[in-house]
Amino acid sequence: MMQTTEPGTTEDLSEGMGGLAKGLAVIECFDREHPRLTVTEAARLAEIAPAAARRCMRTLEQMGYLSYDGKFYRPTPRFARLAFAYTLTDPLPVFAQPLLAELRDELNESSSLSVLDGDAVLFIARVEAEHLVATGLRVGGRLPAIRTAVGRVLLAGLPEEELSSLPADAIEAIALARRDGFSLSDQEYELGLRAIAVPVVDSSGGLVAAMSVSAVTARATTERMVEQFLPALRRRATQLGRML
Repeated sequence: MMQTTEPGTTEDLSEGMGGLAKGLAVIECFDREHPRLTVTEAARLAEIAPAAARRCMRTLEQMGYLSYDGKFYRPTPRFARLAFAYTLTDPLPVFAQPLLAELRDELNESSSLSVLDGDAVLFIARVEAEHLVATGLRVGGRLPAIRTAVGRVLLAGLPEEELSSLPADAIEAIALARRDGFSLSDQEYELGLRAIAVPVVDSSGGLVAAMSVSAVTARATTERMVEQFLPALRRRATQLGRML
């Protein structure tokens, strides 16, 4: 979420760039918890003035990125272009996509690649299993980092002093992910859904992403995820890391 009093935000930008920054802040307000927004809600979430939020949303509507029903603004399919510009050109999701497809075919479960985005994880590549029960996970989706397997794997790559403000149980789970080289979440974020994640480390030794497989509880026990999913995940994560 934008902090307008900090360096590098709208307070420090020219009028033109400040307007762009506010528009991007409004765009980032739409997520799983906020699929539609009023001007007032967008202004509060983006931490900008209501008049600025109104101008941004009207412009986005005129450009075809938002629809408006007289009260709420909603993203249109054109919104997907913003994500595709990244996912179709950056090496990380481009190289990951065929490996995620291999995982899906081997395990018959959905697989994803995620990166850390502030206090959340951002899904940048995903391959769905045919039997998937709708979970809301998608490319461009964000989930709380400390409540997800991928988030704990990614947070494990941060210096410990950056984690000191987190709850004790979250710090403990992140420490386990760092020690074990993987993390398993069992219905922590969504009832009936389990996930297991491993780090993706590039050729220079840097943690760049987390690769994961998710499954409904009826299809995968925690034991199966560790015994069967984990080795397959680690093989693909290692392959991806060698490409980077």
